[in-house]
Amino acid sequence: MAESNVDLIVREHFFKNADKGIFLEVGAAHPDWLSVSASFRAAGWRIIPIEPNPEFCRLHRQRGYEILEYACGDHDQDDVSFTVVDTSGVIYDGAPITYESYSSLGMRGDYLKQFHRDAPVGNYKIMPISVKMRRLDGILAAHAADVTQIDIVSVDVEGWELEVMKGLDMDRFKPKVLVIENLFNASEYREFFAERGYQLWNCLAPNDIYVRTDAAL
Repeated sequence: MAESNVDLIVREHFFKNADKGIFLEVGAAHPDWLSVSASFRAAGWRIIPIEPNPEFCRLHRQRGYEILEYACGDHDQDDVSFTVVDTSGVIYDGAPITYESYSSLGMRGDYLKQFHRDAPVGNYKIMPISVKMRRLDGILAAHAADVTQIDIVSVDVEGWELEVMKGLDMDRFKPKVLVIENLFNASEYREFFAERGYQLWNCLAPNDIYVRTDAAL
């Protein structure tokens, strides 16, 4: 179950009777715990999960799930530095977390400030790794060329969400619902999606939910 039950709320409100659909998940992290897509997979949906952390990718493969091992951004680049932050031992929502918090293309802004507040009380380990970064358009062309329309896009990349979405042609794929982490309620997120034809439907911390204004839902 995802944070604030966002997965269940989105399913109930927009896709109540849908036993199939296309779900693109960027920053897929753990395949089960806190996963936005897990309940959709269980309902029969096709999940296209993308995740740069090799440990999370290993967990997906152990379960027989497809996983695309990339970071996502607004351009393609090899050998990009990705910061893995191990917060093992920290309890969140009643369970221990591992790499879910702060792991990203680089801590910056409010995320960096929060990390400095949290780090003194946690035994955090920082491990830089090298990853491939790709635009979502290119990932879909290479790994899901049959996909022409997307029902849900979920992005949780610790402050790099807008760079990710700049790599997706939203006019082409016309995702109906967007679940975008916006932990610090940044107004530029709302402005970015409004300019692209998406209306803010609800805020279920830490996510914003946007709906395409011309989508039939």
